[in-house]
Amino acid sequence: MLRDSVAHRLRETRSEGAYLFPAYDDYCFSNVQGTAFSVLGESLGRRLPDDALEGVDADAENVLIVLLDGFGYEQWTRTHRDHPFLATLTERGRVTPLTSTYPSETAAAMTTFTTGLLPVEHGVLGWYQYVEALDAVVQTLPFATVDGTPVVEAFETAVGRDTLFPQTSLYERAAARGIDVHLVQPEEILDPADPALLGAGIEPHPYRTVAGMAIRLRRVLKAAEGRTYVHAYVPAIDAVAHADGTESRAYEATLSMIADPLRTELIERLDRETAARTLLIVTADHGHVDTDPATNVDLSTIDGIREHLRTDGSGEPIPPVGGPRNVRFHVESGRETAARAVLERELDARVFDRAEALDRRLFGDGEPIDDFDGRCGELICVPCERGLWWDGHELDFVGMHGGLHPDEMLVPFAAASPARLQ
Repeated sequence: MLRDSVAHRLRETRSEGAYLFPAYDDYCFSNVQGTAFSVLGESLGRRLPDDALEGVDADAENVLIVLLDGFGYEQWTRTHRDHPFLATLTERGRVTPLTSTYPSETAAAMTTFTTGLLPVEHGVLGWYQYVEALDAVVQTLPFATVDGTPVVEAFETAVGRDTLFPQTSLYERAAARGIDVHLVQPEEILDPADPALLGAGIEPHPYRTVAGMAIRLRRVLKAAEGRTYVHAYVPAIDAVAHADGTESRAYEATLSMIADPLRTELIERLDRETAARTLLIVTADHGHVDTDPATNVDLSTIDGIREHLRTDGSGEPIPPVGGPRNVRFHVESGRETAARAVLERELDARVFDRAEALDRRLFGDGEPIDDFDGRCGELICVPCERGLWWDGHELDFVGMHGGLHPDEMLVPFAAASPARLQ
């Protein structure tokens, strides 16, 4: 069942014009993990409202979360009838719309998913972030320089990934409480030899293809004894949306490539006993807005921005960070008003200063991380429709995310017993 009434309510209560703000206190992606672990009898963070699992057989020993990176609620509602797995899950399960975090980016949302902390608390505020300890802009999740070189290779420093966010994960906390925790992720992301990516008590399962992933999920669930949590991460939808947009043939083909193996190799071949003691959750970290690359804006061509930017140790301006739909500026002290005037005059965008963002709880309602001011910068610019960036290939993307448009902010939380889907 599609719960469009919840989407309508979120738009009514959380919207300002074209912008939809996060619902951290109830229907938010940040509360998915707490709900999943509560099914297994543990309190590990905030939960979604009880109605998210109303009518779903949640008396389960196994919880499987399949996270489809970039597959928003708008895309789900538009495409689910064309894919039997999604159609059956919608008809026989419960699909509740949630807001993403702000920014509606993988770096921020997935760090929240992993740690249980809101963006204001963990401080990962976008894919690109200025790190004062390095005096450089880095890509956060791969912890690499802008050109992709790992930080440990690019800098002669002891600064590690734990500089970005607390490394103790919800997975470790769950494992310490006796839950068997399994991570099923692409092999280019999940390195079993890197303990920093895993933590104590977590079983890694790298995969090469989605079909291989589905088979691995079935086998992990079949072998489960006692309380078991499984998280499967699928990045392909996000990648194709960036390249071709959400209404392209390539996008539809990618959905089929993912949905079909989940139906045939996981649901249809899962034995009834295992299916009956499992809760399946399918969700996403954000959706996408389709943009026109020809009209996306190169900020370096706008007069009056560069001179207001703070400079790094070499005297060069610190470029905008975050992402093309979540653009943050490190502004020289005393120039905030002038810089804001330029952005509001030249761009179709909402501009917040840091104090406004904190007062509005844009990044969450928790306590800011100690160095939040340095991570955030002085101004946050959220475009209405287009992408904005300083330079680089990001302006060539069709599908984008990170901002406050409903198509990128609303995500599905689909729940059902696999036994109901067979």
